[in-house]
Amino acid sequence: MPTSRRAVIAMLSKARDAERRFRAAIVSLDAIPGGQIEGISPLYHVSSFDGPDAMTAVMQLTTTMPPTALAATLESIGRAGEGAVDLRLVDMEGARGDEADCMVPPLPLADAASQAAVLAPWLDMDPEASLGGKPVSFLLALAPDAMQVGLLSDNWIIGETQ
Repeated sequence: MPTSRRAVIAMLSKARDAERRFRAAIVSLDAIPGGQIEGISPLYHVSSFDGPDAMTAVMQLTTTMPPTALAATLESIGRAGEGAVDLRLVDMEGARGDEADCMVPPLPLADAASQAAVLAPWLDMDPEASLGGKPVSFLLALAPDAMQVGLLSDNWIIGETQ
């Protein structure tokens, strides 16, 4: 029987209906056999100096899928949403962060460990979280984009998916 592992997934969208698209992605992931959503972060706003602003959130799930299958599923869900939502496997028990096929598609910034758009909602969802052996709270304090990210809603998940 496959082992369940915890996975952290970041969601980022510049679409006007990002909340609805995030909800739809969560419903799609939760419907996959062998997985269960364990946590959903508050919704955060990401200010941009050179383009449209974005919204971001993080979810945690337990799944029996291996990292490559989960990454492919995230890519498929992103494509089904017309590419308006980027889904990224940020962390997964037993997976190495340098495995290229685990980071599909990449967020606009280079590395999750330095992205407040990933770290702030993750920390809000799980204050004890760590990435690469370092507390997410520490990584967030060092993130160069921390001033561009702010809490938008802590009850956004309650709403329509259609």
